[in-house]
Amino acid sequence: MYKVLLVDDEALIREAISENIRWEDMGFQLMASCENGREAMDVIRQNMPDLVLTDICMPYVDGIELARYVYENCPDTRTIIISGYDEFEYAKQAVRYQVMEYILKPITPAELTEILVRARERLDEIHAKKQTLRKLKGAYQVNRPLLRGRFLNSLLRGDENPESLQEKMEELEISLPGTVFNTAVLEGDDLTPFLQQYTGVREELARFSIYNITQELIEQKQQGVVFQNMGGQTVIIFYGETREELEERENRALAEVRETVKELLHIETSVGLGTETTDLNKLYHSCEKAKAALELKWLLGGSQVIRPGMLDARRSTSVDVAHWADRVLFCVKGGDEGEIDKTVRAFAQELREMRINRNRAIIYMQNLLLTVVNTADLTEEQETEILKDERKLMNRLYTYERLRDMSTDIIAICCSIARLLNEQKDSYGKKQAMKALEYIDQNYMNSDVNLNSVCSHLAMSTSYFSTMFKTHTGETFIEALTRKRMEKARYLLEHTSKRAYEVAEEVGFADPHYFSVSFKKATGQTPTEYAKEKRRK
Repeated sequence: MYKVLLVDDEALIREAISENIRWEDMGFQLMASCENGREAMDVIRQNMPDLVLTDICMPYVDGIELARYVYENCPDTRTIIISGYDEFEYAKQAVRYQVMEYILKPITPAELTEILVRARERLDEIHAKKQTLRKLKGAYQVNRPLLRGRFLNSLLRGDENPESLQEKMEELEISLPGTVFNTAVLEGDDLTPFLQQYTGVREELARFSIYNITQELIEQKQQGVVFQNMGGQTVIIFYGETREELEERENRALAEVRETVKELLHIETSVGLGTETTDLNKLYHSCEKAKAALELKWLLGGSQVIRPGMLDARRSTSVDVAHWADRVLFCVKGGDEGEIDKTVRAFAQELREMRINRNRAIIYMQNLLLTVVNTADLTEEQETEILKDERKLMNRLYTYERLRDMSTDIIAICCSIARLLNEQKDSYGKKQAMKALEYIDQNYMNSDVNLNSVCSHLAMSTSYFSTMFKTHTGETFIEALTRKRMEKARYLLEHTSKRAYEVAEEVGFADPHYFSVSFKKATGQTPTEYAKEKRRK
């Protein structure tokens, strides 16, 4: 509802207008009626109307004076004059004071209603424009940090025109006093501890929280300017009068920021620091160094301030991946998971020392894993199982924040291969042990049966067969052979009338005396004593 103030010195006219106009139906509320301009001014000062409907000729303060007062003191209020004077001078003054309508008496309720309808439409337009302007101003204030960040991002890309730099900084209220400058790029190493504290929270909130804390700590103490880059990282522009002051400010501020973020958000942070410059237009060189330094987090690990000097390191034209793959494969085939871990991490350390960039390091890790998988002599079924894990890892490779984490996954797959190879050996060993036991069952009566004969039969070396047979049966081959022969000898001595030397020959002993010694060792009795005892029953 628009508020209307009616001003006329004739009571009958005020009453007629008040009662004959359907104010609310047209979106108006008649807030008061006054008999002269002075009274109207008092009302206006207390409660600002949207529309003043006034006569011209009134005592104390006439309608023109009232229109002037409204024009000078109430920019959001509009005036309609109802006059009995058709004079050009009045109309000219009315135009000067931006009177909305100049109406001549007499006027009917229908005519006034029509004028009020037009007035409401004009007020709607004015209100809409005000709302739009208010929204634009509000949007500008809301988006000021965005505009500020956009400008600073442009500055650190080297895209800003040096001639308009200071003007834009003043417009966005960016202050960088000093003669020497530097940049730092800060990010959280692992956002999980923060995200686990709140349900449904996205990573963007964690990154914004890091930025918010950093901005508050640094800008309130006037140590620098803080904003977020397009990747959500927090960027700091430090300033100082001397290099010594700048360095001391950087160290103090970054230590406080990292400690506060850890305390409040439970997030460890890493910082890439750039190189100093005395020219704001060349600040992008410093930012490039800061980004390059932060990228080393992938190699060096997080939770530290990485300085430009750490970019320099031992370099080589290439990495001997085949050599490292052979070393890892040797550990895999040996089933030594501890050595697998040690060797893969040693390979990763060489990549760190050589400052291999992220993409190339990923390629080296891929080649290492592919070589191990392809030369591990897995069965087709086992290879299919491993390749599923390998494909998943290959898809994850470019998502890792640290080489250490990638190494951990590579180690896990290599250990899985080692376990599969061990299972393969176990399965093969069990089969061979069963064949050896079958060989004993079928040939125990042959005195020529021994370790060499069974190894020849199975096409295995004696040392490997001995270890494998002992592992899967719990006894040596000779112990298994002797046990079988003793079982058969006891049966023959108990259920036949054969003599001891005949039994010895039948169960594979060429020397009856040796048979007797072996039998007594196994049963505690000589063959003759055993036979007498069993045959009497």
